[in-house]
Amino acid sequence: MNKKRVTILVIIAVIVIAVASFIVLNQNHQNIQTRNFTIGSLAPNYGFLLYNGSSVNLSAWRGHLTVLWFVATWCSTCAQGDEALNQNYQFFKQRGIKIVELELYKDLGYQGPSIESMVNSYAPDAFSNGTIIPALAGYNITAAYDPKGYLDIYYLLSSDGKVLYINGSLAFTLGQLEQAINASV
Repeated sequence: MNKKRVTILVIIAVIVIAVASFIVLNQNHQNIQTRNFTIGSLAPNYGFLLYNGSSVNLSAWRGHLTVLWFVATWCSTCAQGDEALNQNYQFFKQRGIKIVELELYKDLGYQGPSIESMVNSYAPDAFSNGTIIPALAGYNITAAYDPKGYLDIYYLLSSDGKVLYINGSLAFTLGQLEQAINASV
């Protein structure tokens, strides 16, 4: 066989393997239900990993107002959100609000720093006093809470686990989040 023919066969084989892999992965995830949440709906109780490796469920934060914030660690507006939270962490600390900052599943396919490193770099005060809790989101929670693949989306959850407020770009909407919190306290 000539080199050109071998090259073409290798390319075809790679394409076939890639397509087959995509089909298998899609079949594995097709049973995951994704939906858009509305204000007042109960937030699904998915599990995730804290930065220290502990596995927890969202229900662990019931009894407190909680901000569930999904980020990509390579996202510059997410880093700006951490900086804004660090400057305003006293607002959240005084109200007993925890911010669970979740790195989206596999960082949406791009490599950034670890979620712990990101939070510690951009929000060191909020991280050290436990206001921001870095975590890793698995596929299920990412698909449920961020089905459209936004880089920076967050939910304010009531003490009984209901969605009170939804927004994105926390760095630019922090004032609106604080207003929503004040309205619900």
